[in-house]
Amino acid sequence: MRPFSIAIVLFLLSACTSVQVSQDYDPLTDLSHRGTWQWREAVQPPVGDLRIDNPLLDRRIRTAVANNLEGRGIVRAGDRPELSLSYHLVLERKIESDTTHTSMGFGRYYYPWYGGIGTETSIRQYDESRLTIDIHEVDTGQLLWRGVGTYRFRTYKTPQDAADAMQKIVDKILSQFPPVS
Repeated sequence: MRPFSIAIVLFLLSACTSVQVSQDYDPLTDLSHRGTWQWREAVQPPVGDLRIDNPLLDRRIRTAVANNLEGRGIVRAGDRPELSLSYHLVLERKIESDTTHTSMGFGRYYYPWYGGIGTETSIRQYDESRLTIDIHEVDTGQLLWRGVGTYRFRTYKTPQDAADAMQKIVDKILSQFPPVS
């Protein structure tokens, strides 16, 4: 395989594993001094998709969130937390296409007007995951911060690989919290 081809393959593979993140928050609320949190729900409400309604996945997401926050000194409180957290995971079917130019021809002899460019179009379906993490005010229930990570859904060979991947996704989403003014 030529070096250029290897670079293209590596770029495409890295694009498949990347997480696109965004955030929204109330700019009037200072979230930097909040130090305790608790989950709003014991488990994510079922959505009817076995890939999402999975207690093992729920535990991986919750563990990843707890690891991230507690690693930054935001501790889980049993009573009287300052923030309540929830998450929501959805999968959407997406379609992507690529067109490549495969050949170019020119006319000769008796058909000088004959020519053209050959193209091939590939169409693929994939599942896109969107993990939303919400942070609410405990007393009012008001949404203070929302982080969203969008990435391609995939399966993993081992439970540890799945847990490591979820930790990276959650870390990237929560890297935006607390927002910097």
